[in-house]
Amino acid sequence: MLASELLTRAATVLQDESHVRWPLPELVNWINDGQQAIVLAKPSANSQSVVLSLTIGTLQTLTDNGHLMLLRLPRNLTSAGPPRVGGRAIRAVDREVLDASEPNWHDRATIPFKREVRQYVFDEENPREFYVYPGNDGTGLVEAVVATLPEKLVANGNETLIASYGTALSLDDPYGLVVLDYVLSRAFAKDDVGADLTRAGLHMQAFMTALGIKVQSDAAKSPNVRAKVTGT
Repeated sequence: MLASELLTRAATVLQDESHVRWPLPELVNWINDGQQAIVLAKPSANSQSVVLSLTIGTLQTLTDNGHLMLLRLPRNLTSAGPPRVGGRAIRAVDREVLDASEPNWHDRATIPFKREVRQYVFDEENPREFYVYPGNDGTGLVEAVVATLPEKLVANGNETLIASYGTALSLDDPYGLVVLDYVLSRAFAKDDVGADLTRAGLHMQAFMTALGIKVQSDAAKSPNVRAKVTGT
């Protein structure tokens, strides 16, 4: 969805087509806040596949500040490309399982470090770091799916003119209406003569409900879930 389209819809609902009570820059700030809130609740809403160069050891870190968290580590790469040339597939493993089978797996003297990764450990409490097994020798190259920060919407010209917001939102079209509810909630909650806390609450509830349904629906339709059910 184009930002200008979302802004037009918001102004219509707010009955403020001239953007007097709720100036465009203010609405745009709420659009940016709404997109970030969605990604925090559902990281895969703004994800991408990237190439990571590994450092020596088992502990690896996402060094790009725009990468919020690791979502998946699909495979080793023999070339970053383009096109990328894939290598051995990488499997996620539970830390406790790995620790139980090989307590000294972080020790290079016990498990020699190699270029190729076979397994990785991810901790939801520390989403920008992960461990690889065996520890890497510093030459490894892997493909990673990461959640990224949405690009902030900025005016392409006069910030008071709606024509200056002709770019698309960072998130896919289905999230446009979810962002709209967030913007309307913030607008109606504004301490102003146009404030309506009841409507603000209803729009925030709609935002949270729609986002919650999307998260549950995506989880239920995940190929991983279907594979477990069918045994494939």
